[in-house]
Amino acid sequence: MGLSGALLLSQLGKRSAGLLYTVMVSPLLTPGIIIGISTVILWRNFGTTAGLVAAILAQSAFIASHAMLMFMAQLQRQDHTLEEAALDLGATRAHAFRRITLPFLKPTIVTTAAIAFQQSFENYSTTIFSIGGEHALVTEIGARMRFAIDPMINAIGILFIAVTVICAVACSLLRRHERWREAAA
Repeated sequence: MGLSGALLLSQLGKRSAGLLYTVMVSPLLTPGIIIGISTVILWRNFGTTAGLVAAILAQSAFIASHAMLMFMAQLQRQDHTLEEAALDLGATRAHAFRRITLPFLKPTIVTTAAIAFQQSFENYSTTIFSIGGEHALVTEIGARMRFAIDPMINAIGILFIAVTVICAVACSLLRRHERWREAAA
């Protein structure tokens, strides 16, 4: 959702993008309680009750704004003449996007996915108000923290730190390997 919003705003002129940008960024300025409750109220009209689906929709509305800003920043750095040259040489818009823009955005896609995952944990108030009677990991950790420090919470924290370090090391090794391949070529 964030990528599609960023692509839309980058294609529109400055005047028409202004109001749309304000609407698309507004979830960042809205408290999580309001997002959670309004998601439940809105989607109740479509047959979705408070629960895991409503929590996913509420988190998506909030996190898509963050993702959109990150993609917009990267798209502003893109050399659009490459895409125009591909179109001049007979490529379709979809093919030019897949072969030029998507590889250019690949690091941002990975980074945005990691940040979106972390934002979903940080946005506790949205989850608690939209999840209803169901449980998610975030709400379970919050419930266990009310009474005492549980060793399970420490174990989950250690797992998250270990996964983060492993991913960072893997990314660093992949970058080093790509640089080595480019230098060898």
